[in-house]
Amino acid sequence: MCLIMRFFLILSLCLTMAPCALAEEWWAWSSLEFWRDETRCAWLFLGNRLDAEDGAYVQIVSPRYRQALAPWLDAGIGLSLLSIENTLTQDRSLQFRPELELNPHLDLTPHLSLELRNRMEWRRNEEEGLTTHRLRQRLQLAWELPRPLGPLTRLFANNEWLIDAHLRQWSENRLIPLGLTFKMGPKADVDLFYMVLSRRVSAAWEHESVLGTWLRLRF
Repeated sequence: MCLIMRFFLILSLCLTMAPCALAEEWWAWSSLEFWRDETRCAWLFLGNRLDAEDGAYVQIVSPRYRQALAPWLDAGIGLSLLSIENTLTQDRSLQFRPELELNPHLDLTPHLSLELRNRMEWRRNEEEGLTTHRLRQRLQLAWELPRPLGPLTRLFANNEWLIDAHLRQWSENRLIPLGLTFKMGPKADVDLFYMVLSRRVSAAWEHESVLGTWLRLRF
């Protein structure tokens, strides 16, 4: 591997790890893929999200299914159940969330890909009707390393816009300026990422830093 590429990869690691030390939230995701063929796959998504300062703790369980509609387009559905807890007050509630998505994607080069995820969420809070539906759009650019650098196989960056449908307002933004993918075995890999999480509060935006991991297992 040329010296320029080695320098870029080392710099990427430093840029990712430095802000992670100052993260205010911790997100841990897992995907357990249990079935796949040439055009379809099904998996179980699990997530934990902790804000130690505010006491917010969210857990999610979500069976998901994806179908290729064309070489450049996938469709997916999900049924998510969330447990939302405030560890400071011990308050807890449940949320049920059907989801539908359409995901166009494009291979720019043999190693560089562009993906747009368009997801609609219908959210039902405990003891409430369906409310606060959201539209989520995520644009991601990912580069598969032509030759892995040890366990490091991919670099990626993305931004997700979350829009409250009932208010017709952009309410949240999730920016990952850099993420890294590591191969853990023949059927396992893990992402390490740093996120800038922005929320609209009244007329102003508040920002937090997030350290996240995403473990993917295939059976």
